[in-house]
Amino acid sequence: MEHLLSKHQVIFVPGLAADGRLWQPVIDRLSDIVEPNIARCSGKSIADFADEILADAPAKFVIAGISMGGYVALEVALRGDARLGGAALVNTNARPASPLQLQRSTAFLEDAKRGLFDTVADKLGEIVAGGKAELATLAAAMTRTVGRDGYLRQQRAVLDRLDQRSKLRQIAVPTLVIAGDEDRISAPSLANEIARSVPGSELEIFPCGHLSTVEVPEMVAASLRDWLSRRVEGAA
Repeated sequence: MEHLLSKHQVIFVPGLAADGRLWQPVIDRLSDIVEPNIARCSGKSIADFADEILADAPAKFVIAGISMGGYVALEVALRGDARLGGAALVNTNARPASPLQLQRSTAFLEDAKRGLFDTVADKLGEIVAGGKAELATLAAAMTRTVGRDGYLRQQRAVLDRLDQRSKLRQIAVPTLVIAGDEDRISAPSLANEIARSVPGSELEIFPCGHLSTVEVPEMVAASLRDWLSRRVEGAA
């Protein structure tokens, strides 16, 4: 018990239609200092996902979210819950869905509803993988595990997300922002936008695409380890 209590309680939030595999390479590298919990995101909106996390969160915790998980982590940070010790926002942004995202993702939703979910899973995998075949296979496999209904709920939540840019200065916990210099979904400029607005936040940009936690897990883990040791209060 003492060993567990000496660790940081970190809630890891996966991206759209993803699961714990997206965070596992990072978690493995932090097992000596982190007690992980993978968020399920089973509601119908980003606010729902945040509600679920806060309903079950421990007395002291850190949240780390990638892509869609970053939208959730941002929402949790903006709630101002006293239990939250820090937020890591990875390959994400604070903006609403763009017209291109709305158009493409709405088409994916319709395809999934009319029996083409497997095709949608493959297309999503190709988009988030940035041309890397192994990553595309992993992303498609995670989407199939989440399933059609889970994908439909999460995709709708992503499309309906709010513009949080005007609220960023309200975040009062240590914040780490991580981006990939080859990320075509959440470009480094959007990470910069968050880092410039969140008081005292730190920004890291790594040589990778949208899935930094599996592309360069050693870099993400090292950044989280350093940040946790310097900026986040000792584990409960």
